[in-house]
Amino acid sequence: MPLSLRAALQLRRFFSTDAALAPQKLRNLPYRLRHVAVPAARTVISEYLHSTRCLASSHADSIAAHSPRSLLSFLAALPTVPRSLPTSELPAHLRRHLNFHPLNELPFFLESIGGPTAAAPCFNSMFLSDHPSLLGAVAALAHFGFPWSRLGLLFPSVLLNVPPDLISARLSALEARLHRLPRAAIIAACLTFPSLLEGDLSDYDILIKDIATTFKGLGPDLSSSNDIDAFSGVCRRMRMFYDAGTEIGSIGGLVGGSQWVFLELGEKRIAERLWFFKELGMEGKEMGRFLLSNPRIFDLDFSDVVISVPRYLRRVGLAEDEIDAAVEKHPYVVGKNQLENLPRVLRAMELEHRFLEKILTGGESLRYLSPEFVLEDDSYDAEVERAFLDGMAKVMVERKAHFVDKKLEFLKSVGYGENEITTKVIPALNSTKDLLLERFDYLLERGVEYKILCQILRVFPKVLNQSKDMLNEKLNYLTEELGYSLEYLHCFPAFLCFDLENRTKPRYTMLWWLQEHGLLRKKLAPATVLANSEKRFISTLYLVHPAVPKLWLECFSSRIHMEYYLKNINQYPDNI
Repeated sequence: MPLSLRAALQLRRFFSTDAALAPQKLRNLPYRLRHVAVPAARTVISEYLHSTRCLASSHADSIAAHSPRSLLSFLAALPTVPRSLPTSELPAHLRRHLNFHPLNELPFFLESIGGPTAAAPCFNSMFLSDHPSLLGAVAALAHFGFPWSRLGLLFPSVLLNVPPDLISARLSALEARLHRLPRAAIIAACLTFPSLLEGDLSDYDILIKDIATTFKGLGPDLSSSNDIDAFSGVCRRMRMFYDAGTEIGSIGGLVGGSQWVFLELGEKRIAERLWFFKELGMEGKEMGRFLLSNPRIFDLDFSDVVISVPRYLRRVGLAEDEIDAAVEKHPYVVGKNQLENLPRVLRAMELEHRFLEKILTGGESLRYLSPEFVLEDDSYDAEVERAFLDGMAKVMVERKAHFVDKKLEFLKSVGYGENEITTKVIPALNSTKDLLLERFDYLLERGVEYKILCQILRVFPKVLNQSKDMLNEKLNYLTEELGYSLEYLHCFPAFLCFDLENRTKPRYTMLWWLQEHGLLRKKLAPATVLANSEKRFISTLYLVHPAVPKLWLECFSSRIHMEYYLKNINQYPDNI
């Protein structure tokens, strides 16, 4: 039975929070029983599910064996166990408890398949037997050979929405299409691409061919093995390329010279390189072809390689006039940085496409990304370096070194170099590196231009001290209520710094009231409305009408006054 949209959203939330649940402590059990309590509970629960709840013995054993957290929760919820209870009597004690307290089976089941146990309340019943379609789907997959503990990867999309007989039919059809591959390959493909079980296989013809071609192209050792983990690793790497924009159907023809990328290379390194070239502006369709045609890119280590901007860019061969103009316009990029941060340095300078043109041909042009090329000239601007070190010395005196280092890492990761400007931005930042980067990326996702965001960070770094929710509210107010595009932030970045509830909204509510009553015809820009002090704003209102300042102070000047006015709006006359 398909899930409702509301239930699906609940499940998504549970997936993200379930891992944070702490295991229960067994304070209700005598200390001497605690070490035998979990094995005893596992046996009793398995017996209960099989004999009392009529589950297949293999299912009951799998549920009990793969749900340690639920077992602890079950034991922790027991009434206090008498200290005199013999160890041998503990299983009987647990059975008596279950006779009078039926087990909520859903958390045990969901944990055992690797699903979110917190999703159990989304079901209308606590018994698995009330969900025959779910049990049938699990049985069909387990019979085919799917590992029980990984079935959560197919929850809820397949387990709750695809009938058991249809699952079996699609698995048989898929096995016929991939008849030269072992079942482990089919299982890995389905766990990584659940859509193969969700829809008609004819809709995924290109994907199936690409999977088959890739497996065969990786050599006979893989194709003849029955290792689900090995096949799953290949499928996950394929998925990473697809998610980055690589065209489905193109990977199989490129694995010949890059087998080790799919068989040995860590997924973290693949993710780093995909991000690197995506930030440089490379199109997703080109990225897979480029990287798999030049696999030695994955061998290069960017993390510990230090470049000096703009000297490095001149050595690469970018036009001198473009570099000079970019440095003059964006001086915060100057100085030392890590090679891994190069894409965002170039984005801050608006030169990412120029650099991409230099390396797109591959082959010899990739030397620009090698540590050897960088180390051929490791000189730097001594004046910039001295100003940076002096500035950092002052910051270190005022703040803890650990937090300063993390903030410096954040600034360098978004394109700032080791220079004096950076040392002036650091003291204004009051969050962790991860939170700062999360908010920075959020503003990019909302559509703020990269160069504008870097400039805002230079002039008003406190913008990033606000939560994502607050930034979202301010951006929505600017675009939806005031009708401005995000490009307006280029002219007035301080908009994101003003208090939304106690400054922005009250002032604009006052102005809208004046417009509705014909007292103000000209639309005032946020820079005019918000940047003025309270005294200057009241003077502006006085020029509109001498009685307006009194109305402002009584009805609009703060959120409290404004809420009171809106509740009692009928008590105020239409004319002043």
